[in-house]
Amino acid sequence: MNIEKDYRNKVIQIWKHFEEKDFLSDAEHHKYPLLPKEVQKNSLLFIGINPSFGKGAIVPENEKPIGFYPKQANENIKDIPYFEKFKEIANYCDSEWTHLDLLFLRETNQKIIEELSKKEISFINAQLDISFDIIRRAEPKLIIVSNAFASEYFGKKKNKHAKFQQIWQGFDLSFEDNKKTFDSSIGTYRINFGQKNIPIIFSGMLSGQRALDLGSFERLKWQIKFILESKTVN
Repeated sequence: MNIEKDYRNKVIQIWKHFEEKDFLSDAEHHKYPLLPKEVQKNSLLFIGINPSFGKGAIVPENEKPIGFYPKQANENIKDIPYFEKFKEIANYCDSEWTHLDLLFLRETNQKIIEELSKKEISFINAQLDISFDIIRRAEPKLIIVSNAFASEYFGKKKNKHAKFQQIWQGFDLSFEDNKKTFDSSIGTYRINFGQKNIPIIFSGMLSGQRALDLGSFERLKWQIKFILESKTVN
């Protein structure tokens, strides 16, 4: 899927609509959204919250008013540390992989993202409309949400966010009701995207200071491979 071709203008329009807001003018890097150039169909889909932005970094001129980053062509090259665990899991499972952040705002401080989710729900919702459309079109084999706060956009912790009602896409995740959304045969949830009933795993960060410990990461790899090799994946 060519994200640059299909969504460039739509994302730019979001930023133009909200350009007078303080949260877009208070930091230079907030003015220029960032997305993957492509998202691969029928693969493992790793979901993050938003693209980070290094301290002291500047947005290159070729990424204004919007930037698109390519996936590393050679999987054996260690280009971006954040992606290395995704590669490791995909290699262990003998599967293709792809990645998407639910939001396109460049920001390293997640507290800023969480505050915007409370105060600027329309801005957040406009991006999520695009992200969930991309996910539907991508028809992933399995979704791995590797950020705790990103999982809340899918409907986790509903009692925490009254305003989130408009962005939950109709997902009703109930761990106790394993006949409805939690599939005990594979140990995780399923959500309906289009015509597909897709397994989705909610995980913590896979890299960085808050990354899963080794044992948890090994269990995650095992579970993903188990699900892919079972007959429960569409």
